[in-house]
Amino acid sequence: MKYKHIIHGKFHSRPNRFIARVWIDGKLETVHVKNTGRCKELLFPDAKVILEVSDNPHRKTNYDLICVYKPGYAGNRRHWLFPGCAY
Repeated sequence: MKYKHIIHGKFHSRPNRFIARVWIDGKLETVHVKNTGRCKELLFPDAKVILEVSDNPHRKTNYDLICVYKPGYAGNRRHWLFPGCAY
């Protein structure tokens, strides 16, 4: 899967399994979490994340959380929330 328009942010919190709060350009945004699994070992405060910008004006959120960086694991590797993805 290829993503068209991506941006970077910093993870803040995950109020429930469908949404997360992420800092994007100094603003705290609510984003959709495509992977509703636990992801507790990846999603911790201030973790660097990659988001896809949605082009659907009818959505409740403008972004999808697609990737998180996990420091200390073979360097600073990206962990795709959906294996086989790239940008």
